[in-house]
Amino acid sequence: AAVVTPDSLLVSGASSAIRDLDLADPWSDPPRVLANRGASGIDGTLSTAIGAALAHQRDGGGRAYAIVGDLTFLHDSTGLVLGPAEPRPDLTVVVVNDNGGGLFSLLEQGDPAHAAAFERVFGTPHGVDLAALCAATDTPHVRAASLGELRGELVRPQGIRVVEVRTDRATTRDLHGRLRDAVTRALG
Repeated sequence: AAVVTPDSLLVSGASSAIRDLDLADPWSDPPRVLANRGASGIDGTLSTAIGAALAHQRDGGGRAYAIVGDLTFLHDSTGLVLGPAEPRPDLTVVVVNDNGGGLFSLLEQGDPAHAAAFERVFGTPHGVDLAALCAATDTPHVRAASLGELRGELVRPQGIRVVEVRTDRATTRDLHGRLRDAVTRALG
C-alpha cells in the first residue's frame, strides 16, 4: 500500500487478496482498484490485469500492480503467453504463494477438527515452481523474502514481471484470529 499511489492501478485477485485489502483500507487517496468476480472469482485475473494496465497506461495513468494468490496466478498463467508483437504494460504481479488455498483455512472447513480431509480437498497444495513457470513464458520473476525486498521490487516497473512472496498457510488461521481479537479489544 505504501508504494501504490493514487495514479496507480491495482488489480486484486479474489479470495484473500481482496478481503485483506478491504480489511486494511490502507489509502486516504486510493488508486483505481479492480477485481474480477465470476463463478469462482479467479477466472482470467492475469489477463484482466494485463488488459487493464494497458488501458490505464495508454490513458496516462501511472504504474500498474496486481496482487493475487498462487491458485489465482496458476489458474490464468497462460495469460502471460503473449505474441512477440503484442504490447506489454508495466505491470508488477505480486503472487502471495502459500502453496494452496489459504482462504479456506479461515472458513469452517479450516477448523483443526477437519484437518484430516482439509489439505487434499481445500488446501489443494500444488508444489509448482513459479520461477520455472515464469521462465517458460519469458516473464521476469523474483522472490521477495522480506517486506523491504518487496518494497524495493515494487518501485522497479519494467514490463510484465512477477514478484513472489512465500507465506505459510498453516499460520493463517491463528494470525487472523489474533487480528480479530486485537480489533475487538481496540474497539472496546
